[in-house]
Amino acid sequence: CYYGAMKLSERMINSLLRTFFRLFFRIDRSELAKVPQAGPLLMMVNHTSNLEGPMLYAFLQPRPLHALAKQELWEQKFMAYLMNMWKSIPVDRQNMGRSTMDACFKVLEDRHILAIAPEGTRSKDGNLQEGKGGVAFIAHKKDVPMIPVAVMGFPSFSKNIKRLRRTVITIKVGEVFEIVQKGGRIDADTRQALADEIMMRLAIMMPNEMRGHYKDKDIVFTLTRTLKA
Repeated sequence: CYYGAMKLSERMINSLLRTFFRLFFRIDRSELAKVPQAGPLLMMVNHTSNLEGPMLYAFLQPRPLHALAKQELWEQKFMAYLMNMWKSIPVDRQNMGRSTMDACFKVLEDRHILAIAPEGTRSKDGNLQEGKGGVAFIAHKKDVPMIPVAVMGFPSFSKNIKRLRRTVITIKVGEVFEIVQKGGRIDADTRQALADEIMMRLAIMMPNEMRGHYKDKDIVFTLTRTLKA
């Protein structure tokens, strides 16, 4: 049992983490029930804050979740402790190296959840940015189910905390989907087209004014297909 194997210190910190989210946020977690409870899974999440990963980690337990995180977070001792405790994967945002890829593949081979921000970097205004081709490479290489998770509300946290207000966080979970093309290689153009299609699956769960790079674009899925329950 993954939860039973946790150290006492890890359980305490995770309990404090859940308390933090309950105190400072109002989060409707009902959509998280749509996340499959078994098997490897790529979770595609929009990125507006460093809090999305910890929130999903805390509230999806005991389902093991690992997230890609910028390597700079390991430069501070306490953050490095948390990142290692949560088994996060450090990534150079300018160059996703072989060791990072291997770590991602290992998570999926262990049949856990790998959470990735397809945009590659944080959106400062909460609107979607263009997806990066690297996420498409991982998705195609491992051929595992994917699920889009849109998280909205974190950019208002700093303003609300000054007014002693709780921040409302909205979570939307889409349908599980997979890549149509199996095996072989995909070129750079196809990787980018696939990354865009993954982003569109996030965009359809968000108001049009928050779709950013994908605002007002036609929604057509040709490279991915929904997996029926």
